[in-house]
Amino acid sequence: MEHPCYKCGAAVEDGIAFCPQCNAPQIRVGFGESDTELNASAELPGRGFPGGRAAIQWSQALPAAALAGMIAALLMFIPLGAFGLGMITGGILAVLFYHRRNPAAAVTPGMGARLGAVSGTLGFGVFAIFTAIEVLVFHSGGQLRAALLEAIQQSAARSTEPQAQQVLEYLKSPPGLALMMGLGLVVMFVVFLILSSLGGALGAALLRRKSRP
Repeated sequence: MEHPCYKCGAAVEDGIAFCPQCNAPQIRVGFGESDTELNASAELPGRGFPGGRAAIQWSQALPAAALAGMIAALLMFIPLGAFGLGMITGGILAVLFYHRRNPAAAVTPGMGARLGAVSGTLGFGVFAIFTAIEVLVFHSGGQLRAALLEAIQQSAARSTEPQAQQVLEYLKSPPGLALMMGLGLVVMFVVFLILSSLGGALGAALLRRKSRP
């Protein structure tokens, strides 16, 4: 008798250990009177965690990454978090929250980096919203503008080249200040993404190390 391969659908004779078309293992486990095919990529034990799955379950990962991103954004408003520790912590928390929601998940460092990247993206969005609210409600935009102008003036004092002076004069204008703020947001997003991904990979490595007997 024959049965279809769970992976490619090709006909495989009973008793054959591997599919002749795709070489997928044909594993059958008996449950009473019937046999059930096991999908080797989804139901075999994952590496590092007994019974774990090797793919990210995004229905569980997105809420975990969102919560971690929000915590990372809040940590950015305290002194230690602003030095990047908040972003790294957000990536680590994304992995831990995901593992708590899905204990059978086998989270590799690469998967952890992706979870961290998602939490970093969401965390940056929350941070940008909080910053905009702070500027609108507490009128801190004037302080930010003054700080940018001071930095530009210091750069102008150190440079004597005419072209550099023209660029610095443009940056002191309203369009130039807006450009600097836009570039600052882009840099902040990239930093969020890199450090959160690093934190996610680190969290996954620590989790795998902890799970080893």
